Amino acid sequence: MNINSAQGDAIETLLRQMGASDIVKVRGFLYFMKFKLNDKIEISYSYNINTQNKYFLQRIKPYPIPQGVFCDEYEIVSFIKKDLLKFNNAMNSSNFNLFIDVTKKVNSITSKMEDLFLNNNVDKEELIILNNELDIILNEIDFAKSNSKKL
Repeated sequence: MNINSAQGDAIETLLRQMGASDIVKVRGFLYFMKFKLNDKIEISYSYNINTQNKYFLQRIKPYPIPQGVFCDEYEIVSFIKKDLLKFNNAMNSSNFNLFIDVTKKVNSITSKMEDLFLNNNVDKEELIILNNELDIILNEIDFAKSNSKKL
């Protein structure tokens, strides 16, 4: 058994104890895990162990977002535990479904921009307009954050 596989197995055990309902291991280096928060909400993650024995984690559901590189399995478990607590709390908001919808739209921008630019000869003025509109959205997010109560 190699070190990567043993470390992966340790994380799998800890995540199952936290309530992971499904964990799929691909060759001992790539893992997928799901947590059902209720009948409608599922949070899923994927992580892989790279050649430097570092762990790259990303959340897949309810929307995909990279979470970063972690040094060991305990950092992964700690991050997921905190993340699940935040989602359990956020589900109590009457705005939760709207938050998910908005986040999915924002998340789709990267692939749409890539498709636009890599497959079309986009006029510079169009890119400037898009950049300015995105600046407005980012400023609105900052404004909302500064005017919201911290949890």
